[in-house]
Amino acid sequence: MKELNIILNGQKASPSLIKTMMDGLNNKKIRTEKGGYLFKLAVDEKNLYFSILPEFNQGDRNYHYNITLPGNPSYFLTGSLNPEGIFTILFIPKEKVLPEADKEEYINIYLQSARGLLEKGLEEPGELDFVSGLLLVSSGLFDPAPASLKELAAL
Repeated sequence: MKELNIILNGQKASPSLIKTMMDGLNNKKIRTEKGGYLFKLAVDEKNLYFSILPEFNQGDRNYHYNITLPGNPSYFLTGSLNPEGIFTILFIPKEKVLPEADKEEYINIYLQSARGLLEKGLEEPGELDFVSGLLLVSSGLFDPAPASLKELAAL
């Protein structure tokens, strides 16, 4: 499998920028200072799009609607990383029962995102919260739900 470029907040990320980002994601003190992080993820054949904001920036709260992804993709994930290092990674289904094509798109984004973040230095395991697990099973993407990004990446 080809390694994806990281497009961070709309710009191709250099190795040093990726390292700085991963240091922030991996460091509990920084995560706590920022109140955690909010993000959106998408993929294409060559790129992992990762748009991220701290939950709080100089006392002001950020929101998911403040985050944009290049090209405004139809399929993307949205979520957060809390100060304890636990991920919530969700998507908004277009229909109550997902067509197989939509399932394949979302599965691909979950797998490629998990693999890309771990390859770039995210510390394992990248635990997923209970709500993420419920969505993964109830939407028919995975059964049982992976407990972490490490488990997702191994699929």
